[in-house]
Amino acid sequence: MLIQHRYKLQHLVLAVALAVGCAGVSQAEQVEPQVDVEVKPKKKRKNAAKSTPPIAGSDEPSAQLEQTPSSPAPSIDAQVTATAEPIVARAPIVFDEAFYEAVGFDHPTPTNASVATEHNFDSFQHAYTTQHTPLSERLENNEGLSLQLGEADDLLVINNGARWDGLIDGGAGQNGLLLNAREGGEIGRTNNFKEVRVAKGAWTLGHDFNGSAEVKAGAALVNNGSIKGDALVDPSATYAGNGDVQNLYVNGALLALKDNGPTIRGNLALSRGAEVTYVVSASEGASPIVVNGTATLGNATLNVLGIPGDHAPSTDYTVLNAGKIEGEFGQVKSSLAFMTPTLAYSDTQATLTYARNDVRFEDVSGSKNAQALGKSIDEPQARPSAAKPDAQKSQAPRPQTSRPAALTHAATSPATAAASSIPGNAAVAALLTSDKATAVIALEQLAGSGNANLAKATLSSVTPVNASLLSAMHQLDNFHSSQRNAPRHAAGSADTGRVWLQALGHGGKLDRDVEPMQHTTKGLLVGADWRLNEAWRLGVMGGTSDTRMDSRELDGELDSWHLGAYALRQSGPMSLRLGTTWSSHEGSTRRQVAFGRFTDRLKGNYDASTQQAFAELGYNLGRGGVRLEPFASVGYQRYQHDGYTENGGAAALKVQDQTQGNLNSTFGLRLAKVATLDNGMRLTPRFSAGWKHVYGDTETSTRQRLVTGGRDYTLYGAELDRNSLTLDTGLDLSVSTLHTLGLGLTGEIGTDSRNHGISGQWRMAF
Repeated sequence: MLIQHRYKLQHLVLAVALAVGCAGVSQAEQVEPQVDVEVKPKKKRKNAAKSTPPIAGSDEPSAQLEQTPSSPAPSIDAQVTATAEPIVARAPIVFDEAFYEAVGFDHPTPTNASVATEHNFDSFQHAYTTQHTPLSERLENNEGLSLQLGEADDLLVINNGARWDGLIDGGAGQNGLLLNAREGGEIGRTNNFKEVRVAKGAWTLGHDFNGSAEVKAGAALVNNGSIKGDALVDPSATYAGNGDVQNLYVNGALLALKDNGPTIRGNLALSRGAEVTYVVSASEGASPIVVNGTATLGNATLNVLGIPGDHAPSTDYTVLNAGKIEGEFGQVKSSLAFMTPTLAYSDTQATLTYARNDVRFEDVSGSKNAQALGKSIDEPQARPSAAKPDAQKSQAPRPQTSRPAALTHAATSPATAAASSIPGNAAVAALLTSDKATAVIALEQLAGSGNANLAKATLSSVTPVNASLLSAMHQLDNFHSSQRNAPRHAAGSADTGRVWLQALGHGGKLDRDVEPMQHTTKGLLVGADWRLNEAWRLGVMGGTSDTRMDSRELDGELDSWHLGAYALRQSGPMSLRLGTTWSSHEGSTRRQVAFGRFTDRLKGNYDASTQQAFAELGYNLGRGGVRLEPFASVGYQRYQHDGYTENGGAAALKVQDQTQGNLNSTFGLRLAKVATLDNGMRLTPRFSAGWKHVYGDTETSTRQRLVTGGRDYTLYGAELDRNSLTLDTGLDLSVSTLHTLGLGLTGEIGTDSRNHGISGQWRMAF
């Protein structure tokens, strides 16, 4: 059985965004080598707090950081990933390899990319006066202060292993923070830093940061605090979180989770290559992106990530609240298979409508059985509802007058759905609102393909019963008799009878790609036979067995009772063996349907029966204590089970009755040799091999439907093997004229299945 795992959506979405970002990045952030420290101004630094007490207990700087005028924000479409180029004009630069190892940067490589505008952080990083300080270990918290820098311009590089609980104070000068650890982590409290660059890893900000921020390709920043300056998100980089920022320029990915939408105090600018992921929950709504100023959409992509749930057939959500909206989104994508998002715009809002599309269930099916189920489903019908203002708005041009933006994080509630559906099957409703990957799994689980394999698994479980009757008749042969070509007798005198007891274990696998099923059977059979005359012997058999069935989506049990009769006629070297069995089965099934937020446990109980009959003709060509017997047999197997209805929830199926019958023939050769031991016991090794052919229709199928909201459909299981190889080998030991012990191994190898078994037998003549 499958076990479903669940993860937090924030982690899942962030992981997907990082994976996409890393795929587009060929090289990490590069840093120019540090200049010779002898020609740089020296500065004092210490790991203890300054004597000014307010710094240790406050997130705000103790003195105003002197700012130098910065260049205007770059054009979004012109912005490219900034890569440091080697500076060849500075003779005093010393290439210190130990420094590169400490900082953890890759060595600079030449690039042909033209940089339209050199970023301020790059200028600061490569400036002659900037001193690099790498950190690769956890800092101690000394009365609220973890690190105090001095008066020079500092670049603090955070590598793997660096963490801090207290405040890091950049001190005087122009200071920057470079997050260079691929493992990511939390950004602790900082003070007197003009800018932070997220070069590697996924980092979370939970405090105020008084400067600006930049997220490089392959990295991610979750801002749950406040960035006082601007933020720039490079291509293949990710920005998320419910914090606020002054202005946000996005060339990569912007995430708006269902309860975690970002706030921009100034303007938002999206490039054509940017992608906004907007998460929608059926139960918790969605959280809009709030922009106090102007939102420039720039034909960016909107990816609507719908959390599987009980979505209404049509629901409206607010994607964006802004003081002013310029442009529109370009491509609009959706993760849901059967719901399509459409956008409507006003001067201050972008509104999303989720509605049922024309994709059919069978269009996303992964197998014939799932496709058959998809065609049989009755979808819930929508109730007529009042006219939808937003729907009318989407057909009309934008209003010419601006309206105040609703600058709030309140999520759009599903209760505002414009239409609701007539109650139907909850499983179908969950399927309608599943994503594309989940829909394939859901249809397979709802189809209940394992039910179609019950017939073949049951027939395989009763095959050893016929083999036991044949084995009992084979042991009647007394071919070690000194009378050549005389009728063969049972152990003991010609007028005695015999009882036998046989324990068997049998297993196999229906090797089918659609729904492979394994089965195991344990049983005990008891029989008796007696001589009617010189030519004929007659016997009866009874027993019980227990079968377990297991597949990806179905577990089953089968309790069986067996009755049988057999007859043997021997005339010289020729033997005619006849047998028939009837078995009664009480079956039960268990399966689980779990996809998205829908789960259902289902149980079924049914009655079934099987009938078998066979006739085998063999001719012994051996002499003395050797048997060499070619044989041919013809048989018939029939399976029938009654209709039943599963107990459970919305995914329950009503299974109709099923009947399956087939003729078969087997041709083979049987070998045996009797050896008499010194103590008088007789040891008989034996072996036989045969080719079995099944006639007629080999497909196994059943008819069933969803109890609620479905029509009948045909489900196909593993086919019966048209041709198969049968093997039987064993060893018999006659410990006296009355008692014989035997051990046997059997196997059947077919195109779609494998079966094997072991049996132990005790026989007593009387």
